[in-house]
Amino acid sequence: MTELLSRATTETWRESVLGAAVMFAATLLWSVVAVLVLLSVGILHVKDLPKAVLMLSLTIVPGSILVGSILGYWIASARPSPIGAASIAGVAAVTLTALFVSFVATQPSTVPHSWVDATLGGAVLGLTAAPFWFIGALFLYGFVERRLRGRTLRGSSRSGVLSALTRFCLNPSVTVTNVANPLTWGCYLFGYNLLLSLLLAFFVTFPVGKYLGASSIAGIGRARPWILFLFAPVVEELSFRLPLRYTEINLTISALLVIWFTVRRLLLSFGIFGLATTTERWLWSAVFAILVASVVFVLLQTEPVKRLASRIWLDHFRSVLYVSCFAFGLLHISNFRFTTLTAETLLLAPLLVLPQIISGFILAFARMRLGMIWCLVLHTAHNFVATIILRSAIQLALAT
Repeated sequence: MTELLSRATTETWRESVLGAAVMFAATLLWSVVAVLVLLSVGILHVKDLPKAVLMLSLTIVPGSILVGSILGYWIASARPSPIGAASIAGVAAVTLTALFVSFVATQPSTVPHSWVDATLGGAVLGLTAAPFWFIGALFLYGFVERRLRGRTLRGSSRSGVLSALTRFCLNPSVTVTNVANPLTWGCYLFGYNLLLSLLLAFFVTFPVGKYLGASSIAGIGRARPWILFLFAPVVEELSFRLPLRYTEINLTISALLVIWFTVRRLLLSFGIFGLATTTERWLWSAVFAILVASVVFVLLQTEPVKRLASRIWLDHFRSVLYVSCFAFGLLHISNFRFTTLTAETLLLAPLLVLPQIISGFILAFARMRLGMIWCLVLHTAHNFVATIILRSAIQLALAT
């Protein structure tokens, strides 16, 4: 009995060290991304970089190690839910960052700010760290569970999300495969989607956009929240992910929405028929879309077209998926405005929407493995968190 207790205690403290290492790595990754973003928008200058690194090393990094060790010990001893542990890590990121900024702002060497403003600013900055800590806690939970439980069904399913996603992207299948724990899979997919979007946006979209003279950040920052959080995810998921499961209704709904918004965009861009008001553009595009969608639905009821569509979805689902994901990403090029339109611009423009293309694959995987509702939830959550980070960066940049 004593030997078993000693072994359990050793394992628990070992997981504490593992937790400290994982959260330390997550904090370093966030620190690098945050410093690079602050440098790119001009909030932080190169001459202040050593001071920033020193302050991070003395405040946030020790805090992350402490939080990681506590999380590792807690996960190993109490076995909480992965979402609960990850949520606590996200809250800790916001709290510690708010305390860190409020402490720094009160120092004589800094620009004077009120304590409330500094704390609120730190909380906003902490929101950018929360996804990194959230994902780090999920990875920590998977590591701890594998070490303590070995090869179990629960552990293997959780650790296999990334490998299943990779296999699906390389060799997609229309076969329906339900998972036993959709909440855990959904949280992992949300974390992967958000992390990849942030990394690709900073290392690919921003540099390419600056090189091409493209601008979009200010316009997106002023967009209405209900459009970003509700309208856009619903319309895009119904247009691009719903038809991945072949039915006549799914294809008709997708065709209706795609044609509706495409025609409206054409009327807006070229002023076809001299339509000037918003109501007229919506009305005429809706009438045209309903007519075309009705024709599509009738054709899908005929036996030759139905047989052809079914064979395409069954025998060439990879092509269907790739067209859907790339079309979803390329759609977002309309969010950018270019000073000049050249062959180089056309060649490099798809790199601007690389985060959306990758997001399309992740959401398509969620569609086939978790269901349509999860697509809507993941898309909405991604837009919500990404918009908060984006608007916070814009406000900080405008305040300097």
